Amino acid sequence: MTSRYLVAVDGSRPAAAALHWAAERASAAGDPLVIVHVEPDDAEEFDDAAVQRGAELLSETVEGLSARYPDLTVGSRLLEGSVPAALATFAESTDTLVIGTGKTGFLHGRVLGSRSVQIAAAASCTVAVIPDVDLRFRRGVVAGVDRPGTAAAIAHAAAWEADARGEELLLVQAAPERTTRVTTASRSDLALSQAIATAREHFPDLVIRSRVAARPPAEALLDSARDKALLVLGPGAPDAERPVVGSVLHDVLLNANSPVLITRA
Repeated sequence: MTSRYLVAVDGSRPAAAALHWAAERASAAGDPLVIVHVEPDDAEEFDDAAVQRGAELLSETVEGLSARYPDLTVGSRLLEGSVPAALATFAESTDTLVIGTGKTGFLHGRVLGSRSVQIAAAASCTVAVIPDVDLRFRRGVVAGVDRPGTAAAIAHAAAWEADARGEELLLVQAAPERTTRVTTASRSDLALSQAIATAREHFPDLVIRSRVAARPPAEALLDSARDKALLVLGPGAPDAERPVVGSVLHDVLLNANSPVLITRA
């Protein structure tokens, strides 16, 4: 499903959680892992010493991972510039870019105040946003199905994840706001039908459940994900050239209670 896992590190706890998640995934899949640190060139303390500290962080991180995962191919890259832009430029379309988040507190709207939102908006590859939460007892994958245009791609990505884990898949369709009950029901049925058919076609032995939630989409998805190992979402629009972050994804990322995989497949 990916060519490389890229994980952004900065020495913080959320970054450490992202690093652990990415290393476990890359090791299990046999994919290479590239550890990336971005030194913002607009920071007040940007100088040769800051760049050296970034290089030392990468070196120490690679050394620690190589000892823990001796069979994992680990590389590193020190970048400079705006963090979202630098990561988005470095990542290739087939990569999975993994970032940590410590953002909490439920917010509505389009205020791009979170680094995870900015990176998800800038990157053209699949992005995984990892909160600093205990995942040891989490089971199952939940996927948010938003519209017929993206239902199949989201379902396929989520079903692949669930099958790889040997766990069940929950497909959630949240009722769109400002629609009549009849319109909502027909849209939900169509999107869910496509998602279920796609998942079953490719993974016939997978346990699949589905749910239509009559709550605001972000709240419904976060509630469904609170005890799950992974939440899979798609882009904010079917057209890959349009911005990936819609209002639902924005609110989910600001309140991530499980790893969030934003597939661009």
